[in-house]
Amino acid sequence: MYQLEVLSQQDLQQALCLPKEVQQAFILGQTVIDNCFRYSVLQWEEHCTECAMPACYKTCDLYEPRRDGHCRRFVKGIVPLSIAERQYPVVQVDFKRWGALMSTSYIGVFDPQQADIINRKASRAEYIAQHAEFSDGLSIAGRRGIVVRMATRYKNYLSQSMMPKQCADAFLIEIYCETKIDLSIVIRAIKGKLNKIPFQYRLQKAAGYHQVFIPFKSIAPHVDFQEMHFINIIPNRSEAEEVNPLTVVFGFVGFIQQSPQLQERISLDALPNKSIKVLVWDLDNTLWDGVLVEDGADRIQLKKGITEVIKTLDARGIVSSIASKNDHDRAWAYLSALGLAAYFVFPEINWGPKSQSIQRIAENFNVGKDTIAFIDDSAFERNEVKNIHPEVSIFKHSDYMTLTELAAFNPQTSSESALRRSFYVAQQKRSTVRCGFDGEYGEFIKTCNIQLQIRCAQLTFIDRIHELVQRTNQMNFSATRYDREMLIQLIQDQSVATFFLNATDKFGDYGTVGFCIIDLNQRRVTDLMFSCRIQSKRVEHAFLGWLLNTAYLSGWDCLQVEYKATAKNSQSEKVFSDLEFKKITQHQGVAVYSKETTSEDVSDYFITIDAPNIVFTDR
Repeated sequence: MYQLEVLSQQDLQQALCLPKEVQQAFILGQTVIDNCFRYSVLQWEEHCTECAMPACYKTCDLYEPRRDGHCRRFVKGIVPLSIAERQYPVVQVDFKRWGALMSTSYIGVFDPQQADIINRKASRAEYIAQHAEFSDGLSIAGRRGIVVRMATRYKNYLSQSMMPKQCADAFLIEIYCETKIDLSIVIRAIKGKLNKIPFQYRLQKAAGYHQVFIPFKSIAPHVDFQEMHFINIIPNRSEAEEVNPLTVVFGFVGFIQQSPQLQERISLDALPNKSIKVLVWDLDNTLWDGVLVEDGADRIQLKKGITEVIKTLDARGIVSSIASKNDHDRAWAYLSALGLAAYFVFPEINWGPKSQSIQRIAENFNVGKDTIAFIDDSAFERNEVKNIHPEVSIFKHSDYMTLTELAAFNPQTSSESALRRSFYVAQQKRSTVRCGFDGEYGEFIKTCNIQLQIRCAQLTFIDRIHELVQRTNQMNFSATRYDREMLIQLIQDQSVATFFLNATDKFGDYGTVGFCIIDLNQRRVTDLMFSCRIQSKRVEHAFLGWLLNTAYLSGWDCLQVEYKATAKNSQSEKVFSDLEFKKITQHQGVAVYSKETTSEDVSDYFITIDAPNIVFTDR
């Protein structure tokens, strides 16, 4: 609930008129709250980040009294906006300099019945305060707006006297802004041991409507359920930007506990830290309303906004596929007529179990099942997939509009992200040709005309390198995740040689497929990683062969490579036996493989290499 009683009728008449598509987004957004098992009831008020009340009321040049005598840090207070078919409040906040939206509350959630009682009583208090302007001139102990003050205290009493249940799945923020969004969310215990360890989250989004889910598991270490907390939402703006008000529209802002059905959908605590790479769609009553084989193409239609979701995820490098029990030819023809067929790679449209379809999709994309998400309207199909593939993230059909806001669907991106589907389309062509190839696999690789480009890493390509480092699992030789700052340091370090790899073949472009770090003083490869797109194509063999030749020309007696085995990268180790490397040491899980360098060319003749003529120099 929001503190609305500071408003006059004139304020209400100056409220923002939201575009129809934004109003519709807020209406659709209400379904998330409707499906919650429990949710919080927070009293949101305007606040000053530099507040030193009441002394600052006499000394601060920015002080402007509102009806209750406190400082006005929003241009018109918190302004309610009317949206038909929307039950939960939507409000407009025009942040002035130092303005913040704040709530003081215990952390937790209420049953809907309890929440409804609190909200109804609070609404009556707001109504009284709205119509008590005659009392604003009255004061007790010099304090104005006594009715407004009492209404605020009463609402705080309502939300704070009933202890919420000490649990939550996420902190949900519904937000709309006509400009780029940059806010800080700070949650801090008022007292106790956790007082000095606040939770801080920076919310940065493009202009528009968003539902932002912050997993409670990231908030929980900073929460003491026995203490009240300050919850602040603060714009991040420069002094120059603060000259003009910042208009932001908020819907529901608070903690939620999802119903069993919704937990099945998002399971926020269970979502992987790594990004989703492939989103697998059901078709009937999921991608479109209706059943194609029963209703016919003329009587079904795409769900509203679903095309935009597919295209948004595609631009982020999250590729769509299909697992649908359907007539393949009819379904594909309809998708083609809609102009959507090109967005789906390795589709599985058949009458078999969907768990088997998911298995084939994972194998065709060559990705871990923990990077796959599956969305379907049928509880039976969702459970069948979940039982066979517990790593897969499962979503209900009605949740498609919220996917783009989840952290798992917001990966680090680069200029290659929007091209990722084309990489997999080329891979699909390779698979088709390979199935019809009559000969040895090695001969097939030769016919692909794979071209490997090796380049010294430069800051110009930092986004592409960072994205690869964050995504690769199966062919990550150290299981290390380097953040952007660390990668910059490595690239600039004169005692380290760094390389990044690109690859193409006759079917298309693989994009950035590898990254290597060499400690020149130790004469050792300390890290090596490849994209799963080139797995089993001997690219790692070709690159290590090139490194061996370069090490020989640099006067090195041997080339050493570090390798740390994990549950996911075990296949990567095979390259060492293929190239006759020997394990010489192992310490704390890190093995060191070594091979003597010789004048013999160890290039892999399956692959053509384009690389600089360099010599390694110790630093």
